[in-house]
Amino acid sequence: MEYTPPPKPQLSSRANAFSIAALMSSGSSKDKESPESTIKPLEQFVEKSSCAQPLSDLSSLDPHGEFSTSPSSLCTEPLIPTTPIIPSEEMAKISCSLETKELWDKFHELGTEMIITKSGRRMFPTIRVSFSGVDPEAKYIVLMDIVPVDNKRYRYAYHRSSWLVAGKADPPLPARLYVHPDSPFTGEQLLKQMVSFEKVKLTNNELDQHGHIILNSMHKYQPRVHIIKKKDHTASLLNLKSEEFRTFIFPETVFTAVTAYQNQLITKLKIDSNPFAKGFRDSSRLTDIER
Repeated sequence: MEYTPPPKPQLSSRANAFSIAALMSSGSSKDKESPESTIKPLEQFVEKSSCAQPLSDLSSLDPHGEFSTSPSSLCTEPLIPTTPIIPSEEMAKISCSLETKELWDKFHELGTEMIITKSGRRMFPTIRVSFSGVDPEAKYIVLMDIVPVDNKRYRYAYHRSSWLVAGKADPPLPARLYVHPDSPFTGEQLLKQMVSFEKVKLTNNELDQHGHIILNSMHKYQPRVHIIKKKDHTASLLNLKSEEFRTFIFPETVFTAVTAYQNQLITKLKIDSNPFAKGFRDSSRLTDIER
């Protein structure tokens, strides 16, 4: 008598969706999908670039923001080196000054805090700088990034009104560069005007698609300003060469990223100093009867 195998059990539509074959086919189709990114070309490069990618290799990014290689991981190291590089003789002549330094000093004495939110929050005080020693005929790109000060996480001790080390830093987040939207500047423009980074926004959203700078809460950070000479033959802002840039750091701009202000004196100084906080100033000065 011949053996006849029993008929295969019929799976319901729900059970079939979880069969091994179905899961494998859906997994492979997901790998092929590449959702369109809404971030700008520079941020696309930052997200796709390898941590080992030197600044001189930025030229491999085409004007449409597509990187020529397929790195396996996001870059969490600063795209511009943190170690000083000897500049060319021409770039060594350039100097940079922090505007509103007096205001930054007031915050620095208290321990500056910057709010980070999921949707992104602007910095106050704002990073504003002026340049001297540039070639009036040349073109320059001005950028900003924010790098960790150390590998520690902090907490605020209210009874001591001071910041204390709370442990090791959280895993680093994707590195981002913010190119000033008016770049490239002519040297003549830089000699006449101040460069303001008032549109920079800070976020704690690791999946941010808007080009905001991503930071960890309760970590200390140092903003950096970079100026890069644009070569005449380059077709894109992103074709940069490492020997043609200078980095400027102002220690008084160090801040701790927070989701809510920890030091009440910082809150008060922000309200009193920020022209956009007029509503807070008016309400804080009302008497009990006026309320």
